[in-house]
Amino acid sequence: MEPPSLGSSQDPHTGVVKPVAFLQYRVNGQYIIEGLSAGFLFSLGGLGFILLDFSNDKLTSQRNRYLLILSGVLCIAIAYNLCLLFLRIKIPGYLMED
Repeated sequence: MEPPSLGSSQDPHTGVVKPVAFLQYRVNGQYIIEGLSAGFLFSLGGLGFILLDFSNDKLTSQRNRYLLILSGVLCIAIAYNLCLLFLRIKIPGYLMED
């Protein structure tokens, strides 16, 4: 049996069935779309570290070095924040103070 690509949930007020991409309250379970997007975000963070490594080359010009550092830090920051957002969607109330 294969996992579904998307799930569905019913709105309690209107009764309309809407698609969901995150399997909530189950850390060990996930839909295919959720896994693919999380994998992309981890790859984006890894690309950020690779760009930071490329900026350390001695033959890189000053302008290109700054561009590589900026784009590397942006990739890492975007990937980190979106992974935290995914985690908060998956487990509501996680890392939230009362």
